[in-house]
Amino acid sequence: MTDPGSSRDYNRPLGQKLSPQTPYLVMLGDVGTGKSTVVEKLTEETGRSSDGSLSFTRSSEPFWTYDNTMVICDTPGSNALQDRLEHNIHIAHAFNFNPVWRILIIAKADTRIDNVVENIRKYAERLLDLPMELLAALVTHMDTVTWKPEEFQEHLEQELGIESAAFSGINTPREVLLEELRKLCEGGHKIAIDDENFLKVFKINDNRLKIIRSTNREVDEFKKLKADFDRQREVYKGKDLTDLIFEFQGYMRQEIIEAQKRVSEENGFTFYGEKGANEAGHIANMVNQMRVVLYDIRVEAARHQSDHGVTTARRCIYCNLIWTKVEGCNGATTCGNRPTTAIDVRDPSYGVLGTYTFKRLRNGVLNILKSGQRAVKSSQPMDKSYGCGKTINWNELPVVSVPEEVRVITAITLKDDIPVLSDSVPGATSFKKWLRKMLSPYSCGMVLSKRKPKK
Repeated sequence: MTDPGSSRDYNRPLGQKLSPQTPYLVMLGDVGTGKSTVVEKLTEETGRSSDGSLSFTRSSEPFWTYDNTMVICDTPGSNALQDRLEHNIHIAHAFNFNPVWRILIIAKADTRIDNVVENIRKYAERLLDLPMELLAALVTHMDTVTWKPEEFQEHLEQELGIESAAFSGINTPREVLLEELRKLCEGGHKIAIDDENFLKVFKINDNRLKIIRSTNREVDEFKKLKADFDRQREVYKGKDLTDLIFEFQGYMRQEIIEAQKRVSEENGFTFYGEKGANEAGHIANMVNQMRVVLYDIRVEAARHQSDHGVTTARRCIYCNLIWTKVEGCNGATTCGNRPTTAIDVRDPSYGVLGTYTFKRLRNGVLNILKSGQRAVKSSQPMDKSYGCGKTINWNELPVVSVPEEVRVITAITLKDDIPVLSDSVPGATSFKKWLRKMLSPYSCGMVLSKRKPKK
């Protein structure tokens, strides 16, 4: 979700550009975690916090800190009981407003450290497409617990891989808190939340039991297919197993789309009017669960890469987007110049590849049949454009260290082919067009506060 191009306008009124050296931090968290209280402490704004169970903050608002060295954006609680869609659109505008230096996931201190980590996890897992160094935790209400920050940081890093955290209590001086946040700032990242990834990041569906039963049933059936595959794959070896994994991955991607159609038809979804966002949210919640089920198959498929493996990544000096080179030379190219066709990343020594037919029997059991052979080369077009479009030299770009697990993820998500809401579902295209309009810079009402007067 890093912004793929420089042509996108940020949701900032004309004339309110921030200096590239000014840290911009966005606060994200549940209702009642203390976001607005932290903002009041750091910015000298008043009347923003509330002790109620409903979200007091209704829109995203950026404020200068009391010393004019940093901009903090307060956002609505993303689990707000009322106006859930509107709140999350405001949060999306906050991400798009300006290059983000840190996303502070706010969590309220609890007697059990594990509970605090889990509250942070549910947000961190939605932001997997963002650079890990962009995420940090801010734990509030530290005056109510006896454990030390060092204990929490150890758990946070072990459980989530998040290395940065700050802490605040009712008696924490604003100067101390601001200095903690300043240490977390390492440079801005452009983020683009659009109609394609909005439903991955934000959960906007209600708890209507009939629909939840319908989506849960599809997820359970999806899990059964995966379990059946895991049992039957044991008889396949070598190249046959590799071919089977790739073919099954494609079959399951299509099953996700078919599940969207079935749930939509069963529940009479139209994706229109006031119910449209809630219907889309239920579909997205189901698909996101299915993506998790399919994750290890996608990882395993990526591990069969050879010439096209993601072993080196480099950063564009203009837009900071990170790339890996899968074909071509090491000289001049264009940021965003992707392969013209989708690449079959199986070992090139596989001259002829086996194909398989997968069928769900009446009893729900998966049936696998080897049905033929096909050539390696794929002619599927790469249909999306990314990058800032400026001329770059691959050899001269800064090298980015890529851990093994990130190499796998990058290879898998180079072309995300699992739509959260497929255009083939009736009504989906119109809903996404409406959502695109709502996320447009022209729909944003964010206004940066005036700088604080010098004292």
